[in-house]
Amino acid sequence: EQRRLKSRRPRLLDRPELQRLVVTYIVDQHWSPEQISARLRFEHSGWSISYNTIYRGIYLNNLGEPLKSRGARGIPRQLRHRGKTRKVKGTVNERRGRFNDAPSIHDRPASAENRTRFGHWEGDTVRGKVGKAGLVTLVDRRSRYLIAERVPKVNSSFVAKAVIAGLSVLPNGRVRTLTPDRGTEFAKYAEIESVLKASLYFPDPHAPQQRGSNENTNGLIREYFPRNTDLDLLTGQEIRDFID
Repeated sequence: EQRRLKSRRPRLLDRPELQRLVVTYIVDQHWSPEQISARLRFEHSGWSISYNTIYRGIYLNNLGEPLKSRGARGIPRQLRHRGKTRKVKGTVNERRGRFNDAPSIHDRPASAENRTRFGHWEGDTVRGKVGKAGLVTLVDRRSRYLIAERVPKVNSSFVAKAVIAGLSVLPNGRVRTLTPDRGTEFAKYAEIESVLKASLYFPDPHAPQQRGSNENTNGLIREYFPRNTDLDLLTGQEIRDFID
């Protein structure tokens, strides 16, 4: 038993100085574990730690930080995505995205899948206060460039107009395909295809990872526009400042 204990490599985050450094970066600087890992390596700081190790430390013992109350989430709530809990497939009665003839993501060109060309976009919405304004977000898969348009209400008519307005001003060849969310707000995809002369493809149900760039970007936008934010109270310039 003693030999077993001695043979184990000590956990990196058991070192108080590294543990405090990681906590400071997350809580005070609002950095993600990926950013922390890359920054320490870039600065040749003497510390080398993977982002997976940081995540394990967070969910193992809250990076050694005491919880403020029973049931508190602690450090996960300080992460940029607030330690979001994912829904498990099959546990939710999902009624969205029931398009009968929607083109499938599996028919999308290889250049979209492997990110070798500009012009393959992912789309979704960031909803504000219920029944009020929202954002239509469009992210280029190769460059991760973000376009965001405010709509007075998140429905298919306004969303189609916003997608067309956001992408139609781009140079030729910079809009090849669009992979939007399966929500009914993208029901007018045929109109978008016709105007933009681009092909639309829909992901599989319950597969947000197939639009990973857009999903991640929307999670970061939520830092500035939490749920139930009334976007009608913000000016266009204020929204652009956050998006930029």
